[in-house]
Amino acid sequence: MKEIGIVVSGSTIGSIPVQIYRSAEPYAVEEQLVGVVDRENPGEIIVGFLRRVTKLEPVIRDRVRTPYVDKPEMVDYGILLPYTSAIVKPYVAIREGKLTEVTNVVTPGSKVYLLNASVLEKAFRGDYIHVGEHKYSGWPLPLDARYITHHVGVFGATGVGKSRLVRALVNELASKGYKIIVFDHTGVDYAPYYTTVIKSSEIKIPQNILASVIAKVAQLQWQTHGEYLEIATMTYEGKWSKEAFIAHIRRVMKRLNARDSTIEKVELYLKQLVRSEFFEELNNRVKTPEEILSLEPSPIIVDLSFDTDLSVKQAIIASVIEAAWSKVKREKAPANTVFVIDEAQNYAPQTWTISKDAVETTVREGRKWGLSIVLASQRIAGDIDPSIRANLGTVFFSRLTAPTDVREISTYLDLADVNESVLAQLQPREFFVAGLMNPLRKPVLIKTREVA
Repeated sequence: MKEIGIVVSGSTIGSIPVQIYRSAEPYAVEEQLVGVVDRENPGEIIVGFLRRVTKLEPVIRDRVRTPYVDKPEMVDYGILLPYTSAIVKPYVAIREGKLTEVTNVVTPGSKVYLLNASVLEKAFRGDYIHVGEHKYSGWPLPLDARYITHHVGVFGATGVGKSRLVRALVNELASKGYKIIVFDHTGVDYAPYYTTVIKSSEIKIPQNILASVIAKVAQLQWQTHGEYLEIATMTYEGKWSKEAFIAHIRRVMKRLNARDSTIEKVELYLKQLVRSEFFEELNNRVKTPEEILSLEPSPIIVDLSFDTDLSVKQAIIASVIEAAWSKVKREKAPANTVFVIDEAQNYAPQTWTISKDAVETTVREGRKWGLSIVLASQRIAGDIDPSIRANLGTVFFSRLTAPTDVREISTYLDLADVNESVLAQLQPREFFVAGLMNPLRKPVLIKTREVA
């Protein structure tokens, strides 16, 4: 291991101040993987990451005015003593090849080393999956696939490589035997890369969910008109057509003693706001959500781009997830199924949507039955419902579009001093991963591997 610095005064159990040797300053970068060997406990290596790397100088200080400020020509490099300081954020300790907690405060004068990835590879042996390597050391960060049932969030601004990371995760989970169903919002991030691709326009929408779709498309308030629409869709028989459905719902509403003005409003809104093609396309939806769950091989991509109306896309997601719930309740056995929802802000926002209840039920109760959710979105705080995002046990995050997103993550995951300024410097394919799948639990910066 290459020695790069020394521990100085002020160590605590959660923060180790160090100064970097002049010769080792090129290695002193944010998120560098290091090991600290306590001079009083040499058999143990404390594994941590460099944070708050700072260049200092004892003469030219930020709060002391010196002659060099007014006459910089007086500055001679020979009289300056610049040095680099940093904080090591300790994560775990390794003793005799085994992982333990960090329990002792490091003694000043202890040495800091660049940590060789092989040291960690020996300590982390097991049935792990890998989607990327630590940016500087090349350590393939092991991820525990068993915690997929605690759900995953992948967050980052446009262009950071979210879909590439998710594809790597999907491939790894599929290799472990999980059934993966990916809802591809645009049809360009996942559908071209896999063989089992289903057009959303082929999937049948259950009639109870179809009622919510018609209410959305026709801009009819569910509180007032939902009962009529639900009964009408569930009792409708024969080939779908706009005229036939309007005639049918009119009969249903009359039978239920709806006011004439309410009947006229429903008829008018259906005529004016719902395209005839909407009903005609229902006849082409022949694949049931249950059939989607049984397709092989995994992963299965549902290409949502074949439906232009967002409420229809939401209904497809709700239908497939609810079919999975029906299956596990019927069979009383875990399904080991992972649902990946791309552009999740459209399907699990803070406002109500057709798919939101199915997603929320899964993140709250799916663990027992092996039903898992992976959400990918540009934002967290503004786009994803709080009750849903709080149930994400593992989070991958890169450059984010708002500072509030970092604060939101920190409310339910230990971010270990990772801040907005560090995130702003990240390049495409660079993500922090924190949470249950990461055996270190705290954030580790990885560069996701290339996937086809």
